[in-house]
Amino acid sequence: MPIRDITVQHAPFFEFLAEVGDDTTSDWRRASAGLVCLRLVDYLLANGDTPRVDDLRATRAAWACLESLATGDAVGSVLASLLNVLASDSGDRVVTARPRLMAYGRVLELESRWALAADVYETVIRLCPASKHADGHGDAHDAAAAYLRLGECRRQQARWEESQGAFRAAAESAASVSDWSTQIKARCLGAAVLSESGNLAVADALLRRAAQDARWAGLRDEFALALHGRAHVAFQRKRFDAAVRFAFRALRGLRDPLARDRALADVAAAFIELGVRHAARDASLILIATTQEPYVRGAALINLMDMAAKDRTEPLFEQYRRQLAIEQLPPRLAAYYHYYAGWGAWHFGRIETARMEYGRAAEISTRHGLAQLGFEIDDAIARLRTAPPVGPEPAHEPPAKTLVVARALGKMREELETAST
Repeated sequence: MPIRDITVQHAPFFEFLAEVGDDTTSDWRRASAGLVCLRLVDYLLANGDTPRVDDLRATRAAWACLESLATGDAVGSVLASLLNVLASDSGDRVVTARPRLMAYGRVLELESRWALAADVYETVIRLCPASKHADGHGDAHDAAAAYLRLGECRRQQARWEESQGAFRAAAESAASVSDWSTQIKARCLGAAVLSESGNLAVADALLRRAAQDARWAGLRDEFALALHGRAHVAFQRKRFDAAVRFAFRALRGLRDPLARDRALADVAAAFIELGVRHAARDASLILIATTQEPYVRGAALINLMDMAAKDRTEPLFEQYRRQLAIEQLPPRLAAYYHYYAGWGAWHFGRIETARMEYGRAAEISTRHGLAQLGFEIDDAIARLRTAPPVGPEPAHEPPAKTLVVARALGKMREELETAST
């Protein structure tokens, strides 16, 4: 994975600051603090790990930026930890800085700052000079982890080739030190990129193999990740009952709360397509109440907006649509938001609004290579020449193979409501 030359490093931060413009805002101060700390890391890289006299001056400037942040700010906390390491005169500062940078990247991901997070992970990769060699075990492990997160950020940005390249690099670095967990995760996420670009057969074959390898190695979490990938492929193939079963099995095996949230969101989406809206609504409301990730919240709101349109409850549809209009959505979710906003507008008789929303969805899907969604948009635009159905869409009971999942979701929602009263 080629990394930009250091003379133009951290361009996403400069671009973000220019876009915000106002240096009195919280967003500007937080990004500025991150940029100053990353440039201090660049300084460390350029001058070696031995502390120098002018380290103190650069570190003081970074601390001054952090002091402008609000108390308890997650960015401030993780950058303070990084600065303490960089200011230390003992140990290997390069090695100890890497986990702090990874933590900073994760904070940015939680805020959907994909470009900024990707820049941080690229910085970690530059701190791993032996990442491609089996004799640099620590470097290779850290590089694999950073490439994995970099690939996910590029996937969220719909930059498919860069995402695939990062996942390949993660798998290679992990394999060089027999880190089979990270290697299988990278393979699963690489297959997800293939499925987004419409290559469903190859993606499913890769995910089957990854699931087999994870089971052979006794890696429960990685096996669940492969199942989640297969749920996504099944959904794209319109095998919605299989998508429910794969995603729910994955949900029960995943340890990472954010991964579990995404699996639950996919369960909801598949139940919507099956017409089992009570189960889909249970899953979506659980997510709205519990998730910490903006991406998952956005997906749940899109599901609820879609169900409101199917129920023909226009005020509720508009409520969710307005909430989504002010959310910062990554390309894939933004495209689906406009698609379902158009779909709902058509059902409520607003044909020109539907045409406009479909146009926005088509523009995003074309620009970011969302091939499968592009086909669906074409079909939806063609349907604008026909009259929308009258009355709400029929709701269905869950198919026999998914009944246990629907009941489990109902119980989960009841327990959540009881706990909150």
